[in-house]
Amino acid sequence: MGENLSDKKYELLKAFPTNIQNDVMVVLGKINQTTELDFSHCFEVNYCGSVLNIPERIYYNEPSSSQLNSFTEQQQVIIACLFTRNHNGFIREVNLRKIIHRSNNYNWIIPYLLRLTGEYVIEILQVIKSNLDKVNKGIIKDFIVDNPRFYNTIESRVISYWDCYYRNKYPNKEDYVGFEIIQYFRSLLK
Repeated sequence: MGENLSDKKYELLKAFPTNIQNDVMVVLGKINQTTELDFSHCFEVNYCGSVLNIPERIYYNEPSSSQLNSFTEQQQVIIACLFTRNHNGFIREVNLRKIIHRSNNYNWIIPYLLRLTGEYVIEILQVIKSNLDKVNKGIIKDFIVDNPRFYNTIESRVISYWDCYYRNKYPNKEDYVGFEIIQYFRSLLK
């Protein structure tokens, strides 16, 4: 938290492709008017030949409805992506619902989507599963192929969360929604 604003903004710029940095700066500037930019460490993914550093968790408040309405469509997608990393699972789910159907137009949503697959909130996993048919399979496949280490971590987390939280409810792991999603991803790689 000792970093200055420009350092924080610079770090969050790396969470998105360089070709949309102007819109990211607009979003971060408006967020900063109402709250301090705060986030945890970042995870790294390859996206179209660039490295993105996406926050594991963010700790700031969502903008007001009037602020959201002042954003362009792309800026609204940017902010929704950021809030899929929020520390509150309900906020992550709401923002996932805002972006999942836009992933074919904004391919940079895919790392945010896949990272949510490796989380323990079953309601988020159910949203992902029920919308996978709306996401371009080629985009998902290309991202997974370009990020094998990241994807293996996601699979490991699905297994761990099933074992820790859902094994009793779903003794047959194939009935757990996280495994259903992973099976879908695996089918894309064949």
